[in-house]
Amino acid sequence: MPKIADAIAAIERFAPLSLQEEYDNSGLQYGLTDRALTGVTVTLDLNPDVAKEAAGSGDNLIISHHPVLFHPLRCFDPSKPELKALEICVRNGITVYSAHTNADKCEGGLNDCVARILGAETVPSDTPGTLPKFARFPEPVTIAEIADRITERLGDGGVRFVGDPEKAVRTLALITGGGGDTDSLNAAIEGGAELFLSGDFKYHVIRFAKDVGYDIISFGHFESEFPFIKLIADKLRSEGFDNVHEAKSLQNPYHTEGRI
Repeated sequence: MPKIADAIAAIERFAPLSLQEEYDNSGLQYGLTDRALTGVTVTLDLNPDVAKEAAGSGDNLIISHHPVLFHPLRCFDPSKPELKALEICVRNGITVYSAHTNADKCEGGLNDCVARILGAETVPSDTPGTLPKFARFPEPVTIAEIADRITERLGDGGVRFVGDPEKAVRTLALITGGGGDTDSLNAAIEGGAELFLSGDFKYHVIRFAKDVGYDIISFGHFESEFPFIKLIADKLRSEGFDNVHEAKSLQNPYHTEGRI
C-alpha cells in the first residue's frame, strides 16, 4: 500500500519545489508522511468545508494549490478562524501539502493547462520555470472571443479587458491567479506577446496598458486556478494512485450568481 510520502513524491516529480517563488511556501504544511495513504482530496483552497469533506471520505492527505501557511506561526490557536481548517486536519490525522507557484511554472502545469483550455499552446521558453508563460493560438482570435471562451470554459462571467474587442491576436502571455502587476506586464510586452491574460490587476497597471495601447484580459483568480484540482487529481491517477477525490464542497468566495 502506498504511503503519503509516495503521493507527495509524485507531485514533486511533476512540480519540483525548486521552481517555487522566493515568497512562496509550497510543500508540506502539516502532518506525517510515513503513514499508509488512505485517500487524497485535491483542492484549490483548504477551508473548513474541504477539511470536513476529506475527513468524511476517509482521506488522510489533502493537496491544495494555495498554501495554508504563508508566514511562521507564533501560536497555534484553534479558536482563530483562519486556523479552523487546519485544526480539523489535526484532529482527523490528515496531512496537508501545497503545490503553488511550482505547479504554476512547471512543464504541463496550471498555466499550460489553462492555455490549452482556451485553445492555445505554450511556447518553449529560453528560461524554463519562469512566469509569465507565453502561448500561441493556431489561428488569430479576437479579444472578445477569448473573453467568451474564458466565460464558457472557465465559468467566469466577470471577465474584463483593455483594448479593441474586435482585434485579433495570436500570441499571449499568461499568469493564472494574481499576476496583474507591473513587472509581469512589462515581461509580457518585452516577450512579444500581443495580449496579457491574468488577474488581480492594480488600477495603475490597467491605466498604463490603456494609455500605451496594450491589450489585457482580466479574469477571476478562483476561476483561472480552479483547473488545478482536476490537473493534480489526474496526475496522481496517472501515477497509479487510487481513491483520489476532487473537492466538491469548495465554492468561489465571491457571489457570482447571475453574472454568467
